[in-house]
Amino acid sequence: MRVRMFACLFVALACTPALAAAQTSSLFSNLANPSIGMNALFSAQAAHNLNQPYGLHFDEAEISVISVVDPYWTLVSNIVFLGDGSVDPEEVWVRSTNIPGIQLKLGKLRGTFGKHGLLHTHAFPFIQAPVIMANTIGNEGFKDAGIEAAWLTPLPWFSELTGGVYQAVATDSDHPLDFGSTNHSNVPFLVHFKNQFDLNEATTMELGQSILQGRGTDGNRHAAYGADLTFRNVPPRDSNRRGWILQGEYIQKGSYVDGNYNKEQNGWYASFQYRLSQVWWMGVRGEQARDSYTDFLVDAQGDPVPGTVTRVSANLAWMPSEFSFVRLEYSHATADGGVHPTDDRLAIQMSYTIGYHPAHAY
Repeated sequence: MRVRMFACLFVALACTPALAAAQTSSLFSNLANPSIGMNALFSAQAAHNLNQPYGLHFDEAEISVISVVDPYWTLVSNIVFLGDGSVDPEEVWVRSTNIPGIQLKLGKLRGTFGKHGLLHTHAFPFIQAPVIMANTIGNEGFKDAGIEAAWLTPLPWFSELTGGVYQAVATDSDHPLDFGSTNHSNVPFLVHFKNQFDLNEATTMELGQSILQGRGTDGNRHAAYGADLTFRNVPPRDSNRRGWILQGEYIQKGSYVDGNYNKEQNGWYASFQYRLSQVWWMGVRGEQARDSYTDFLVDAQGDPVPGTVTRVSANLAWMPSEFSFVRLEYSHATADGGVHPTDDRLAIQMSYTIGYHPAHAY
């Protein structure tokens, strides 16, 4: 009996280093592997004013890779593979993790401007972005290389002040704002002030203001200004079955010439989303964009022309889980110019996510 006990003890002692080594190896292996997720987005659209087929389209696949670098930094990246075959490193930035009261972000990032501009495409509450977005800060927001610092103020409610400076970039498909001056003093900057209040145990109100400014290739200062207001209701009971979001935003783009401010594209949107059940959402949105361009606003030769666009959209979404949804949407738009004074379209969108995916901006 004693011989058997000593034999068992010897085997256990002999195996302990191997087990410890295996556990340590597994621990370090898990720490070394980043969290990876992927979203695939598909859509189909019937729009009689657009010269395109009505079939299903592959919009994009977004791969997110997130990992702790060390006790001081976390790396976040979103690489987007677009339906046309191109690849866009949409976001690649690091975030500080140990500076009390201040959070730094540096790299290629999505500038903290407004509400809709913070969202990835698959997180849009409606299939189409508001028309004013593409005419002011970009259809998917202001994305540029830079550094941002967010400070949580000591006010008795949630109050955050964010400031940022960015790379000077001229106008292109992703940057409607002209920040292309080569002057050494041209450092585009952003200021965002967000305040959030608890109205009751179920409802919060958020008020935000944004300023984005830089110098253009013409030597003049170019800017965008925004204000947003959001009410969100999440009942303490049945929070996964009921709730609503009421949101509005105004954005204006302009330039300063000889000390005078010239207002250019400007517009607003207001939307309401209501949770019908655990898996069903519905939404309605009204919007108007002035002196703006959009896909159906063209002249007789098919060239885009500016005008005032007013649009109403309504959708219904089936969301069986947080990893997928199918959304059906109808929109009606009118314009005061071009050869198509009205535009009606029906669209469907499907989104699927696998792996680790962080929560989207509130």
